[in-house]
Amino acid sequence: MLSFNVIILLFIVLSIAGGYFFKINIGIFAIVFSFIAAYIYGLNAKDVSGLWGLNLFFILLSITFFYGIVISNGTLSLVAEKMVFAVRNQPFLIPIVLFVTVVIFAGIGPGHYAAFAFMSPLVMVIASKINMSRLLAAIIIYSGAVAGGFNPFTLGGRVTEGLIEKLGYSVEMSQAYALTVGRNSFVIHTLIFIFGYILLKGYQVTSAQIEQPKLLNNQQKRTLALVALIFLLVIVPSVLLALNPQSLFLSKMTKMLDPTFLSFLGIVLALVLKLGNENEAMKNIPWSIIIMIGGLGMLTELASKAGAMTALSNYLNSIDGSIGGGVIYYLVAAFSSMMSVFASSMGVVMPTFYPIVPNLHVDNPGLMFSIITMFATFTGYSPFSSGGALVIAGLTDPKESKQLFIRLLILPFLLLALGYCLLYIGVLY
Repeated sequence: MLSFNVIILLFIVLSIAGGYFFKINIGIFAIVFSFIAAYIYGLNAKDVSGLWGLNLFFILLSITFFYGIVISNGTLSLVAEKMVFAVRNQPFLIPIVLFVTVVIFAGIGPGHYAAFAFMSPLVMVIASKINMSRLLAAIIIYSGAVAGGFNPFTLGGRVTEGLIEKLGYSVEMSQAYALTVGRNSFVIHTLIFIFGYILLKGYQVTSAQIEQPKLLNNQQKRTLALVALIFLLVIVPSVLLALNPQSLFLSKMTKMLDPTFLSFLGIVLALVLKLGNENEAMKNIPWSIIIMIGGLGMLTELASKAGAMTALSNYLNSIDGSIGGGVIYYLVAAFSSMMSVFASSMGVVMPTFYPIVPNLHVDNPGLMFSIITMFATFTGYSPFSSGGALVIAGLTDPKESKQLFIRLLILPFLLLALGYCLLYIGVLY
């Protein structure tokens, strides 16, 4: 008879495979398998429901709902158009400004998935007007979104911190490790853009007649002011506390001004001030990602309770012990990247592999969390993954879509080689 640890790992694999082949949300499969596994383990239905990560659910819901309102009234897209219009007479700057715009779009809160979906059409349209490589456009969208999407104030950063804290680390350690992931995300994916800009000759794009964007209306101006207010309420107390860690007042204020609470406050203010439509904002909430993370989180939580993740960690430790030389970092990188070819980085890979980190024999858990995340994002360029698919969705020409599809099949392998080099020389740390 199969051991329960093997059954759990088998259920995780079956959830991912089932979601991929049947085009059904992986989280739904994971929820069903969670109930089956829990019954085998001896839990009842109420116990299984308790495996759902409620704190992480509120983080995802609050941030995506708030920025769904901001996105639904066109404020962020219009600001992005204005930034590009400002450098229309210096064409070599347009790819750079587009990258910075995507970084900012993702980095002020909405996260990388929102940037994939909403910036892809804009970047691809501008790419066609200035004769820019569509592959460079894809790099601007994807790497720009990831570079900005994992800082502590975004959806990706909050999810990263929540997943780490769920493993038993203190709030302070979770924040520190999440900050490491965010820093590495910004550095590595900015380097990818720089290499792409040079190799794909982004400096040789042609000038184009880019239409002047409309002026911000009063509703959009108030929206920008609200976004700035919420962002400052999140960041200022944290920065002041970092400068004065002994302050009890700042410590208390930082805990009170939790990003989840502030996002819900922003939702209420936005709706009361009629800055957006509630139903339209609801459509921008990535429910599929929420179900995916929550469902797979149930299965991995059960796996942790049963010791499956410990068993996997011990296996990796034994390989590292016999070979040495820090091979465990490269092994985890390989597993993470392979899974991300067909699955979401944040929705599947991170919830699956983060739980093994506490039991690995490594000196720097923050580096291991970064490796899991970064190598997942490298192969996340794959058109079979959610990120790559959303990037291609910005193209309307079938011929261009086919060409980009093929290039996005090749690019992940080049990025894996680059990633291993950066890991070896210590750029990823």
